[in-house]
Amino acid sequence: MKKTTLLTTLAFACLMANAQTHSHIDVTDPSPCGTTEATQKVFDQFPEFAVQDSIDQANFEIEYRNYIESWSPDDRSSYVVPIVVHVVHLEGSENITDEQIYDAIAHLNADFNKENDDLGFTIPEFAGITGANDIEFRLATKDPGGNCHSGITRTFSETTYDEGLVDGSHAIVEAVEDAQGNWPQNKYMNIFVCIDPSGNAGYTYRPGNWYPANKMYGSIFMRHDYMGGIGTSNAGRVHTLGHEAGHWFNLSHPWGNNNSPGNPASCDIDDGVDDTPNTIGWDNCSDLYGATCGSLDNVQNIMDYSYCSTMFTEGQAARVQTALLGSRAERYKLSAPSNLALTGVDGPGDLCEAIFTSNLRVVCDGGSIDFEDHSYHSVSSRSWTFEGGSPSTSTSETPTITYNTPGAYSVTLTVTNGGDSETITKEDYIVVLPEVGTSLPYKEGFESFTSFPDNDRFVMENDADDVAWELTDEYTYGGSKALVLKNFGVDNKSKDAIISGTIDLSDVDPDDDIIFNFKYAYERRYGSNDEYIRFFISDDCGETWALRKNLGGDDLGPEINAEEFFPSSIADWRQVNITTINSSYYTENFRFKIEFQNDLGNNIFIDNINLYPSAMASIEDSELDLGVKVYPHPLSDATTITLNAEAGETYNLILFNALGEQISTVYNGELSPGNNSIDWSTEDLAKGMYILRIEAANKVQSIKLIKD
Repeated sequence: MKKTTLLTTLAFACLMANAQTHSHIDVTDPSPCGTTEATQKVFDQFPEFAVQDSIDQANFEIEYRNYIESWSPDDRSSYVVPIVVHVVHLEGSENITDEQIYDAIAHLNADFNKENDDLGFTIPEFAGITGANDIEFRLATKDPGGNCHSGITRTFSETTYDEGLVDGSHAIVEAVEDAQGNWPQNKYMNIFVCIDPSGNAGYTYRPGNWYPANKMYGSIFMRHDYMGGIGTSNAGRVHTLGHEAGHWFNLSHPWGNNNSPGNPASCDIDDGVDDTPNTIGWDNCSDLYGATCGSLDNVQNIMDYSYCSTMFTEGQAARVQTALLGSRAERYKLSAPSNLALTGVDGPGDLCEAIFTSNLRVVCDGGSIDFEDHSYHSVSSRSWTFEGGSPSTSTSETPTITYNTPGAYSVTLTVTNGGDSETITKEDYIVVLPEVGTSLPYKEGFESFTSFPDNDRFVMENDADDVAWELTDEYTYGGSKALVLKNFGVDNKSKDAIISGTIDLSDVDPDDDIIFNFKYAYERRYGSNDEYIRFFISDDCGETWALRKNLGGDDLGPEINAEEFFPSSIADWRQVNITTINSSYYTENFRFKIEFQNDLGNNIFIDNINLYPSAMASIEDSELDLGVKVYPHPLSDATTITLNAEAGETYNLILFNALGEQISTVYNGELSPGNNSIDWSTEDLAKGMYILRIEAANKVQSIKLIKD
């Protein structure tokens, strides 16, 4: 046994270093349970673990039979098991609420203690042998270091697309361990919640000595929409966690330790429980009196796939308690009084943290925000202070506050349990924007910013709370400042966005087109990088967003540069033109969002954002005074451009159509000091309006042109 345990520890420790980055996989309808496949996947990679499991199961059966001989359903102890729920998410609906987690735990406790609402629907033939496992699951109130904790962790990670054990590395476990530390499974029952647990509604491993008892590999892995019966889940899935917890306590499916319900060969396989009749298993509720192996099936067993589950049997309850009190994976330590004290589940938990959330962080003046107190533990009362809000104070657990004046405002929450109190203040937590935004033309080169964001012209989203957009004065397209996201080597698929304040488009003629463009500089680190710039617009102050541009792959950056990228010239910059802003977005509180999603890539820079109606094209960007003349005008097939140039400057003349789409580069290079003439063939230009943009010396000038 020593040899196998050592192999286990070394295998996981060494192979963790070989963890790979895996791309998104399609999430389809899951298999009800993947415990059999997940276990076999491990044994295929490590045959010595299968040998150890055989030894573990043989010893377990001896202990189980001994337990049965001395056990009575009416005379046994009840136990408490500490649990911790690890939510692994990408800021989507899979980041389920605390309420959904509480609901899932409530259903788990009901299932394990014969308190589930549907128990009364059990058919009479089995109602007399329904079993209570007599285990109460409680969220831990202390972390492994003894610090006060909610019992719920949240980790932003691409590993929410769980692929199980791959090359000896279980990526989702290691991602949580990196972010939250190790929660040993001989102290906590760990439940991982994610988008896709290897294609299943859930899976786990039965207790065994083939995985380290002081690590987290032997956890329960659940798809978020199979947790409880509210939120992303539904009432038909409330027993899924109970099913996986049954496996965690060494229960098999009623048709045996395989994942093939409906197979006639299963009649010859026993699940090791005397009062669960042999069956081939059910994946529907078509016949509660089905008899697939010559006797009445327990179709409503929680360990079946029927999805009309109501019960465990008394024999299963005895098996569960045998597993809890056994040595495999050191399960016996979980319910020990010393561990209940260490994990904080021997009482209600100390009041240790004031914490709150809100449904919005940014609103326009006159908008309302819903707040919610998530403080723990044993909160008896609370007091809120809302700077700039109405009302300015509250004692409610879920107050709704209205903000009528633009600005950035703090929120303070104080909670008490009748003795102790905790306080939290979040400065500039709420940003209120003017309902009527800044007027057109809109130009932003970040020249007047001293820090970013300023919670007025821009706010920022950083969903992984890591690298974020910041000002740079070294690498700019025009002027002395630009924005940079130092993304080199970041590979968690997080999204980082800059979001404008409100802009007033309400006076734009509905028949006029909006010209919107910005410059960015970027080179991919590898050809396989799956990174994107996305552009969104909103016509309601950011309550809803519409995607209008999505650039990735060669469209985002055709060049490959394995080194950290920094632009060295204007030639490194590209222009993005947004031509799909229709008149329904011509509101007084228009906003835009530029978002970047990483994938082990490179730095990206943004500068020179311009927004204006085409009618303003002739007056936009009047920074240069070059004495530009274009003749003849309206344009003929042969055109001459004259301008006054300065020595040593590079001039870039770019032609755009009325929608802001770049048509061609008319000229790029140095000009002689003084007057210059540039011959330009416009023979291939279609009739219509154009904008000639002249860039030089970090300044620009745009001229409206017509070809009849």
